[in-house]
Amino acid sequence: MLLQRTRIAGEILHTERTYVEGLGLIEKLYISPLLASAQQQSPILSRKDVRRLFANFPDIISLSRELLCQLDARLGPRADPPWDPATGRIGDIFMRIAPFLKMYSLYLRNFRSALSDISRWLGENHEFAQFIQQASSNPECRELSFQSYLLLPVQRIPRYKLLLEDLLKHTPRTHVDHQCIGDALRTIEEVATFVNENIGENEMTLNIIEIQRRLGLKESLLVPGRRLVKTGTLTKICRKSHQQRNFYLFNDILIYSSGPAPLIDDHSGHRKVLLEGCKVMDIPDTGEWLNQFTIISREKSFIVYTETAADKVSWIAALSTAILDQRKARESTMMHFPRVAENFDAPVWDPDESTDRCYICFRDFTLFMRRHHCRACGKIVCNACS
Repeated sequence: MLLQRTRIAGEILHTERTYVEGLGLIEKLYISPLLASAQQQSPILSRKDVRRLFANFPDIISLSRELLCQLDARLGPRADPPWDPATGRIGDIFMRIAPFLKMYSLYLRNFRSALSDISRWLGENHEFAQFIQQASSNPECRELSFQSYLLLPVQRIPRYKLLLEDLLKHTPRTHVDHQCIGDALRTIEEVATFVNENIGENEMTLNIIEIQRRLGLKESLLVPGRRLVKTGTLTKICRKSHQQRNFYLFNDILIYSSGPAPLIDDHSGHRKVLLEGCKVMDIPDTGEWLNQFTIISREKSFIVYTETAADKVSWIAALSTAILDQRKARESTMMHFPRVAENFDAPVWDPDESTDRCYICFRDFTLFMRRHHCRACGKIVCNACS
C-alpha cells in the first residue's frame, strides 16, 4: 500500500508539472502576444475580446503554479526532509487549495462561447487566423491545436478527483493524511460534478468545430441548441454509381460529404438536409441488396446502405429519434400556419442503369436521346416527356 502511495504521489506531481507547462504555453504563445497586439493601432483582437476569450485564465494559472510550488516542495527531489509515504502528507495541500478550485466554474461557463468566437474569428479575421496558425506551428505545441490547449483546465478537475480517490484508496484509515485527503476530495467532487456536466458538451463543441474545419464550411455549424448526434460512412446510391459519403447527423440537420471539400451548396442545399419534415424508411433486404434505407426530405431524397445490419439499425434509430425530437421542438415553439406544398417530398431518383427506355413513351435511349429525371416522381424519361 505504501508503494502505491509513493507511485500516486509521484503521478500527482508529474501531471501537475505537465499541466502547468501547458498553461504556460497558452500564456506565452497566445495570451501575451494578443494582449501586446491589443495595445497597437491595428490589433489582432481588442483587449475586450482577449479577456472574453480567456475569461479568468490568469487566475487559474496562478492557482496552478502555487499548487505546483507546494507539491514540489513536499514531493520533489529537493524536498527536505524527503517525503515518506508512511508519515508524509499531501491532503493538507489540497485542503488549502480545494476551495479556490471553484473558480474553474467561471472558465467552464465561458468555454463554449469562447470556442464559438474562435470559429467565427478564424473565418472572418485574417490576422487572427494567421496568428493562430503561426503560434500552433511552434514546435513547443507538439502539434496540438489552440482549442486543445484551451481544453486543459476543463480536463484537470476530473483528473484531480481520480488521483485523490486513488490516493485515499491506498491510504490506511489510521494514516495522518487520511482525513485531509477525504475532506479535500469532497470539496473537489462538488466542482467535478459541475465540470462533468459540461465536459461532454465542450468536447462535442470541439468535434463540431473540427468537422467545420475539415469540410471547409463558410457557415458556422455552431448555433445555439445544436448537438452532434452521430457520424459515420454510408454508401449512397447515385445516378451513375454507388459512392461512399461521410454523414454527420445533428439534432436539426443532416450533412453529407464525399471528402474534405466545401460541402454546402448555398443555391441547391442538396448536401445539407433539414430534419424538419424529413423521413427515414426501411427497405427490406433482397437477395441482391442488403442494409438499405431511404432518407426523404423536401430538399433531396436518396437511398443509402451500410456495411452491416447492426449499422443500419443504429442509423435508422438515430435518424428517427432526431427527426421526432426536432418535430416536437418545432411544434412546441411555433404557431401553425398552412404552407404551400406542405406534404411535398423530393423523390428518390432512379439510377441511370435501371432502365434503357423512357418510363412514359417507352422509346429507347440513344446517344442523342438522353436520360432525364422527373422532378416530381424521380423516374427516368426522355426530354419530350420530362
